[in-house]
Amino acid sequence: MDRQQIGLKLTVDGLNLPFQIDTFEDRLILQKAVYLAQAAGVNLGYYYHWYLHGPYSPSLTQDEYAIGYELSQDLDDSEGWKLDDESTGRLEKLKNLIPKSNRPELRRKLELLASVHFLINRRQVRQNDAREITETLKRFNKDFSEEEVQNALRELIDYGLLAA
Repeated sequence: MDRQQIGLKLTVDGLNLPFQIDTFEDRLILQKAVYLAQAAGVNLGYYYHWYLHGPYSPSLTQDEYAIGYELSQDLDDSEGWKLDDESTGRLEKLKNLIPKSNRPELRRKLELLASVHFLINRRQVRQNDAREITETLKRFNKDFSEEEVQNALRELIDYGLLAA
């Protein structure tokens, strides 16, 4: 693993998520969780663009597979490394945003949170307009309700990912 991959592995560990990439759902969960970690200030250096399921980073996908391969070989170069205290603190707070629910619910929630944040951060929607955000998500074939978007906005603000 290179340093960025070690940082990625430590970030996923810090969020108390298993490093699983076996299914599309597993990979989507990791993509969105890492997106939110970066939004919270954990600088991993991944660039995201909009794709079918919200923000997506091709380089993150490459690193996920590289780490997954090493872990499948019982190799873990992240052992003995740790994140800086500030990043660890941010992950500690952020992991409370990640529900301890079943995988489909977790995937849906993380996709919603990351998508709403991405659209606001890229100034494609106004933060204070849940209806506009919902309509924009619907144009991208996302079936989130306005109530779900309002809840996501509240959580993003509560966890410091968006300004109040």
